[in-house]
Amino acid sequence: MKRITKVALGFLAAGIMAFTSCGGKKAASDKIKIAILTDVTGDFSSYGIQASIGTKLAVDEINAAGGINGKQIELIQYDTQTDNTIYQEMARKVCLEDKVDMVIAGISSASREAIRPIFEENETLYFYNQEYEGGVASHYVFCCGPIPEMQIDPTVDYLMKDVCPAGAKVYIIAADYNFGQISSQWAKKAVERNGGSVVKTEFIPLGVSQFSSTIANINAAKPDMIISFCTGAAHMSFYEQWSNSKFAEIPIVTTCALAINGEHKLFEAPAMADVYVGAPYYEEVETEAAKKFTADLKAANPSVKYMGWDAEACYTSVYLYKAAVEKAGTADVEPVIAALESGVSFDGPGGMAVINGKDHHTIRDIAVGKVEKDHTLKVINTFKGVKSNFIESLGVDLAKEGKNAKNLQYTPDGN
Repeated sequence: MKRITKVALGFLAAGIMAFTSCGGKKAASDKIKIAILTDVTGDFSSYGIQASIGTKLAVDEINAAGGINGKQIELIQYDTQTDNTIYQEMARKVCLEDKVDMVIAGISSASREAIRPIFEENETLYFYNQEYEGGVASHYVFCCGPIPEMQIDPTVDYLMKDVCPAGAKVYIIAADYNFGQISSQWAKKAVERNGGSVVKTEFIPLGVSQFSSTIANINAAKPDMIISFCTGAAHMSFYEQWSNSKFAEIPIVTTCALAINGEHKLFEAPAMADVYVGAPYYEEVETEAAKKFTADLKAANPSVKYMGWDAEACYTSVYLYKAAVEKAGTADVEPVIAALESGVSFDGPGGMAVINGKDHHTIRDIAVGKVEKDHTLKVINTFKGVKSNFIESLGVDLAKEGKNAKNLQYTPDGN
């Protein structure tokens, strides 16, 4: 097994060190404990680093302002190293030993599903803030990041109305696991709703970095649009390879590139030209709250080259939790869940975020951006108050079901 380390959220180039971030020297009972389990090392470390710095900034701000109901936050983090065995071990530790009040955890859907039953069994409040395929309906789980239904729908609607020809043909490429498989179902629904058709869906194993056969398949199909659910550092190679081998200038819709790691800043132009993304926050969103958030994160983390929505989603989740604890008057899990389900909100760097009590997902603003040939990313439209709908459409109401909820994940076809 890999060595387990307790890591600093405020890491710099000097390395990773053990830490606990808390205010004052009060007894443990006078603190609110928040844990974050994320990949500061490993294949998804770029996502985990974003989650880390966003969480720490929120905690530092809240502690400096007096804490939550007069209590300081004690922040505990463990590096899960993109290893689901470590995720499960650390999930049990924060529940049974650290006895935390709330957990932020997980990058991939596989990591989430490895630990979700542990939090449910131990009745621990769990915020999963990563952009994911959607459908989780659990009494103990709240999701602060956008899901494909929220990202793909407005972006595809815009492109198929104003950019692509009528009856557009679409080629989907997706990571070959839960996230990509279910997200591709959402994309197909969005395309068909707009009168288009999916000519092929191709699933790419995680870790693949050579895309010559995929590009040949796309060129042979001659689509009018590509929708990409490629994820992770290896998959990002697709964009450079596509730029060098594409048959035509066609738009690509993505949910994983640009707004997390800023690939338009990493790759040479025009590799990412004509790529579109929809997300609540990325560096190029120019609201005053977003600009201040970006500046504050960069000042505290000069080694991080690009600030993306993983940082924002975790930051926002801490403030939503704060609002719920203050409304409940306690950090006890059931009153806090009831307060979250009442529709607490936070107006921050990603715009207004409101918890939907029926499905435990967060209603978010979605800024649709396009990468130009010089690799500038420009916001071209912002959709306010975008929400997921399909869990509710199945008759699920987590606020009514309470502890009797089935704690399942549903797919777009209702299974």
